Amino acid sequence: MQRIVLTLTLIGAGLATLETTQGGEFWDRVHLDRARMNCWPEPFVHDDRNLVRRPLAAMTNRGWQLQNTLSDHFFNDADQSLTRAGQFKLRWILTQAPAHRRTVYVLRSMDSYDTSERLAAVREYVSGIPQDEQQTEVLVSNRAPAGGSGDYFDQVDRQLKASIPAPRLPDRTGIVGAGG
Repeated sequence: MQRIVLTLTLIGAGLATLETTQGGEFWDRVHLDRARMNCWPEPFVHDDRNLVRRPLAAMTNRGWQLQNTLSDHFFNDADQSLTRAGQFKLRWILTQAPAHRRTVYVLRSMDSYDTSERLAAVREYVSGIPQDEQQTEVLVSNRAPAGGSGDYFDQVDRQLKASIPAPRLPDRTGIVGAGG
């Protein structure tokens, strides 16, 4: 019943409008509204998806930045040259990381001279490694990744292994049904 009333109202409005505007604008608007209703919610889904994906993309980018950051323990204290671990990490970034994620970040030192020395050491090492067509960017970062020197983690691991008791089997007397 409501549909019939709505249809008659639209027809009445259309006829009234037809007399004043020759009907063209009214019927164009009716067709436009009908098309919008038939394709809903498709035009609006993309904005919602982008709103969800934008924070995830930001977190992914930040994670790759931390992964590709060479922090203090990758440089020698005396001359700010790369340590062996720093060379391995840099080689991994340049050869194993996805091509669009091969930006190298160098952690800013407390001294600007040390920071420039670190950048120079990284750029020199990067120039010696054959790469694809694209140039690798070397940037300064203020975000330190979680971690530390390998010596510290090795000591922690050794102490953990030293504190584990030797394995032993329980006495057989306490086991029910043990044949003997």
